[in-house]
Amino acid sequence: MATTAAAAAGQPAPTPEASPPKKIVYWADLMRVLAIYLVVIIHTSGQLTGAWGKIPESDWIIGDIYGGIARVGVPLFFMLSGYLLLPRSEGLGAFYRKRVLKIVIPFVVWSAIYISISCYNQPDLCTRDYLMQFVLLKRSYFHLWFLYTLLGIYIIMPVLRLLVRPGGETMLWYAIGLWILFQPVRTLMDTFLHVYLNINSQLAIGFLPYFFLGYLLGEVKLTRLWLTAAAALFAAGAGITIVGTYILTRNAGQFRGYFYDYITLGVILATAGAFLLLRGLSDVPLLSTERAHRFLRWVAGGTFGTYLIHIMFLWVLDWLHISTFMGWALWTVPFVATLAFALAFLATRLLQKIPVVNYIVPG
Repeated sequence: MATTAAAAAGQPAPTPEASPPKKIVYWADLMRVLAIYLVVIIHTSGQLTGAWGKIPESDWIIGDIYGGIARVGVPLFFMLSGYLLLPRSEGLGAFYRKRVLKIVIPFVVWSAIYISISCYNQPDLCTRDYLMQFVLLKRSYFHLWFLYTLLGIYIIMPVLRLLVRPGGETMLWYAIGLWILFQPVRTLMDTFLHVYLNINSQLAIGFLPYFFLGYLLGEVKLTRLWLTAAAALFAAGAGITIVGTYILTRNAGQFRGYFYDYITLGVILATAGAFLLLRGLSDVPLLSTERAHRFLRWVAGGTFGTYLIHIMFLWVLDWLHISTFMGWALWTVPFVATLAFALAFLATRLLQKIPVVNYIVPG
């Protein structure tokens, strides 16, 4: 009736209201790109930090500095997922089709690939029982632990969304406070004071509170005070990680990675600071142009595949004698990491152009 009346009046008929376009969070693209690069830095600098006593101490310290700063890479992914996914409203079916399948398919395929490589290198270990235990109870390869953890959180994401509501921020901060008490503070007491706390809080352990922290800090209005506090948090957290790792390793005479754990006080502080600083960095003129936005969106579309593949390229580079041991660590770490990152990214983009194969490297 409304359409007929409009036509009779000589006016164009109203069109059905289109759904609003999906909001693009440009600082999220910047964060994805830098976070995956930092992950590659972690695995590159690890060549040095695992070689205490075999290389000059000055090179080891440089590797420790790179590795300590880069520890924020993985937690940044969890925080970003919390900011982007927790507030969304979608049905269970839509959520599992969009999110879980994008994790399950790459998880299964890349687990098979890395297990096959492991079996080729160590055929005596590849019994059926060992492989079943390896896949279900352990990790198919060391860097794929991220998929196990992410998949576990995704499965309960619809329940977690019930916690996110207007006015509920205080309860989320409360959960984060419990997390800091029952994880980093508790492990510090256990490890160094030998004081054991027998109380536990299941909701406040693991990587889940990083999702809450990302959601909360993603809504903070950035001011000069917030950015100053963020810089202080990052510097303090990275300092704890770097210095703590050096002291423990030197005292033990071999690498001790307690402070490198992603749920230690230093890494949590540094990650919170880095999250806010990267949000602010996206507003600088060089990164706020339309061209920069397009480029970052293009690179961000290949970050997941880069995470899955980059280990293979580190193997290839090492086979070609291109590693952090070939010169001064100050330049070899970023050089090898950048080369591995670029090769893995290009391989990801090529695989994404192949039908069916692109399911194992989703954008």
